[in-house]
Amino acid sequence: MGSRCRARDWEGICMTQVKFGRQLNERAPFEVNGLVFSGLPLSLSEERLLAGAGAGGSEVELMDAVLEVLAQVLNARAQAERVEVGWLLENLAPSDVEGILDYLRATPVA
Repeated sequence: MGSRCRARDWEGICMTQVKFGRQLNERAPFEVNGLVFSGLPLSLSEERLLAGAGAGGSEVELMDAVLEVLAQVLNARAQAERVEVGWLLENLAPSDVEGILDYLRATPVA
């Protein structure tokens, strides 16, 4: 059976040409009112939590659920202090929530 390797380094070791993983797409850290967070993209687990946030509830329940997940996401990336939903409510505008999630999805920022 032949080799499936299409590219080899100078020692003849197979080199991968296509790579996947969150760390490959990590962006620069970002700041929210003086707190710094890493730019590690969302994991599938975090996307799943966001997708299920507030399912079937009112708009207020949806917002509360999204903010709860966002607090978890930010705390996983916190480089110092942790945040709570109350802090997010006082320090973010609605467009900030969308912007942060787009940034962590590695979506091009306008």
